[in-house]
Amino acid sequence: MSTTSTSSTSSTPPPPPAGDGGGPADGTPAPATDPGGTSPSPQRNLIALLAAATLVAVVVVLVLVFGIARPPALATLAEEPEPTLTSSIAWSQWEPDGACLHVLAPSGEARQLGCGYDGEELVAWTDDAIAMLVWGPREGLELIDPDTGEVVDTDAVAGVSEEWFDHRGGAVRSRTVDGTLTVTLRESEVELWRVDAPEAYRVNDGFLSPDGEWVVLVDRAGRLLLVPSDGSAEPRVWHEVEESWVRPVWEGTPLPAPSVER
Repeated sequence: MSTTSTSSTSSTPPPPPAGDGGGPADGTPAPATDPGGTSPSPQRNLIALLAAATLVAVVVVLVLVFGIARPPALATLAEEPEPTLTSSIAWSQWEPDGACLHVLAPSGEARQLGCGYDGEELVAWTDDAIAMLVWGPREGLELIDPDTGEVVDTDAVAGVSEEWFDHRGGAVRSRTVDGTLTVTLRESEVELWRVDAPEAYRVNDGFLSPDGEWVVLVDRAGRLLLVPSDGSAEPRVWHEVEESWVRPVWEGTPLPAPSVER
């Protein structure tokens, strides 16, 4: 009796080709692929758009807040020396070393005389010295050499006159209407300056020289502007300071005798 042997057929399927979700032919697992690597998701697109919109909004706000306050362009005293000036000014301002005293020459050269004038107030510049009023228990006058910054004398004060502070500004009126800034001398109503300016720009104060010939303006940009009191010339930039509320005292500003006892 003959026997017929039959070969069994294999039921194992062939391995899938590489790249179709299966591993390579040798059975090594295929590396994982990032399904989002070829095209960004809608969520990422939205985040990018929001970031761009925020950046634009910030830039617009910065321009509106700071850009509109850009001061009108003016020539400096060095660029236009005429008409000429013969008097200096002094002022004090707060700095890291405390209250510091500065002097500005007619040429535009600025010098720091010294610091440490805390609790003192600049009130006059006589023929002899710059006078600082010392407040507190040691109330009196401290007289300072305008060349060296050294204290040359002290003087007791029995009383303080309101006239001591007449030089401290208020010499001008400043207003902006429909984009036009107008600055006038308070007493004579002489127009000192008319210019197109942003609403945020201001002239903070004005100080008339003892001879009545000049006015120094302090603007919001921290510039000391020099202008003739008759308005015959446009203001010129005398100096730029970091503080927009300095209160200059002109050379030749006398110190009245005290008249009000405190």
